[in-house]
Amino acid sequence: MKDLFTEHELAALRLLAQGRTQVEIAQLLRIRPETAGRLLNRARILLRARTLPHTVARGYETGLLGPAPHGAGREEHQSSEPGGPGGGQAVG
Repeated sequence: MKDLFTEHELAALRLLAQGRTQVEIAQLLRIRPETAGRLLNRARILLRARTLPHTVARGYETGLLGPAPHGAGREEHQSSEPGGPGGGQAVG
């Protein structure tokens, strides 16, 4: 499946998976935001996803973005500084 994607599409998808916005992706890849949107939309179509978050999930499911995360809430197991997200309290 990886051979269906251009390097730019894969790069944009990886950045999206990191939580970057379309504008940030465009800046990092040195392209226009509209072009970043087209890259992400094509990746969405190739992965048969309904939305961009679904595109990221499908990227992990298919192995395109690496192994699928173990467990739904990986962030819950990371400690955070007091006052940061989660207020430093353990979740789960």
